[in-house]
Amino acid sequence: MARFIELVEGIEFDEDLYRYLVQYFSDSELDSMARAIKRPPSRYYIRVNTIKVDSASLIRILEARGFRAYPDEALEEAVWLPIEGPFRVESSPKYVVADKHASESVYLGANLYGPGVLYMPPGISRGDVVNVVSPRGDVVASGIAMVDSGSFKRGFRGVVVEVKESVYRLPKLRELPEYGFGLFYEQSQPAQWVGRVVEPREGEVIVDMCAAPGGKATHVAQLSGNRAVIHAFDRSWPKVAQVEFNAARLGVRVNAHVADSRYLDVDYPGLVGSVDKVLIDPPCSDMGVRPKLYYRLTMGDVVNYAEYQRQFIKVAYRLLKPGGALVYSTCTIPPMEDEDNVKYAESLGFKAVEVKIPAGLPALDGLSRRFHPHIHDSPGFFIAKLIKPK
Repeated sequence: MARFIELVEGIEFDEDLYRYLVQYFSDSELDSMARAIKRPPSRYYIRVNTIKVDSASLIRILEARGFRAYPDEALEEAVWLPIEGPFRVESSPKYVVADKHASESVYLGANLYGPGVLYMPPGISRGDVVNVVSPRGDVVASGIAMVDSGSFKRGFRGVVVEVKESVYRLPKLRELPEYGFGLFYEQSQPAQWVGRVVEPREGEVIVDMCAAPGGKATHVAQLSGNRAVIHAFDRSWPKVAQVEFNAARLGVRVNAHVADSRYLDVDYPGLVGSVDKVLIDPPCSDMGVRPKLYYRLTMGDVVNYAEYQRQFIKVAYRLLKPGGALVYSTCTIPPMEDEDNVKYAESLGFKAVEVKIPAGLPALDGLSRRFHPHIHDSPGFFIAKLIKPK
């Protein structure tokens, strides 16, 4: 049975993964990373939809609604708002258990909805003050029960707990009419740099291989002024529906398709050798995603993810025209999923080039960029750019 090493409370790596990571990061750096991913960044980023509004105007709108909003120092379409906390949450004798994903959202002030409820004990009445707790027992918020435990049933999709106090507080922007009008998209600062690295141009054919929920595909469409041809793929209808919803809300043109992108060269032969740029942000170990109440990762997980990611890279090479560009990004830290995948891409014939952005730090290969949670107060993130030779 695997032996796990707990860096900080709730953040665990198996021994093999820990030994692997300390080849690249010191013990103290891994400890700092683990502490950082336990809490959110201090800045909450949104991407201004410059097709509809400029950053200065959106900041004025948000300020008029009582929010504090600031322009990013380097990225024109990026605006950030402060994340407040941590706060002490009052204890209640009544509680509702939320799943890990829902707990981490409620931790930041979101309401608890039916699909995120793991257990609602008997004896809770509508209007009761209750705590929301994670499966590990972390108290993440308190609020008002909106349904009786006796009437709550699996499949209920409404609000179960209206959160009044949470450990951290994000600005609740989705309740604003400006969200519905498509004036902004909630997106981290490192993820926003991906669109800039793609550098979309008029008339280009661009493929996003793992597109849901559509943040990067819609950003690329926005940067092209709706003059590039964007094909966004994901493997299920619900995921593709997210892309279509966000594209419609933002008013950008994205062609969304249900497909497993590992087989695009077979299922969409017309794309082979005809694509100008490919974007891959594949499923990964998510080590850079913040905040995490708890997290357990093994070396086997990382190996499996890296092998999965390489299937997309291989197909991207076939889709691209000679001279076309692949932009590869992840929200994780292990080099096996990042720099090692750049080496794999080079073994196929790609040539890595420098990612020329002012944010982040040079990656281990000297060309790509890394964002580290404990250094940049951001999610952990990786961005690489590769060119298919002519």
